[in-house]
Amino acid sequence: MAGFDVNIRLGDPSSEGIDPAKLTLSHHLTERAEVRAEVMSGGHLLHLAVAGCLFNDILREAGARGIGVTQLEVSADGGFEGDPLLSTGIGYSIQIGGDAPDEKLRKLVADVEERAAIPLSIERGTRVTAGPVEIKPG
Repeated sequence: MAGFDVNIRLGDPSSEGIDPAKLTLSHHLTERAEVRAEVMSGGHLLHLAVAGCLFNDILREAGARGIGVTQLEVSADGGFEGDPLLSTGIGYSIQIGGDAPDEKLRKLVADVEERAAIPLSIERGTRVTAGPVEIKPG
């Protein structure tokens, strides 16, 4: 598998951390994107993946349709329960504004919802495969 690699690792404890409730990132489809999460847990990252996918796809598709998006916020939420903890489902909401009539903005969102890769992958059950575990000296 390749193409969408990510990595998370322990950071230098002496470096200044960034509060996940105030994270502003450079973004490949707009100048900046703000990410807000209570903490950076696996559940929050799962929900962020859904919200981020919809956010990106809306911006990409709007550009392809010549629609200028002036306001966009995608929020995702859900719970976990059981042992082991499993998602009880993910819900999302979208706020959008732009230089197109309401019906074109609604159509844009509806078309993206039908094809967004991360929500569809989760809904259809994506395979997660473990790789090798490497033990490093303490």
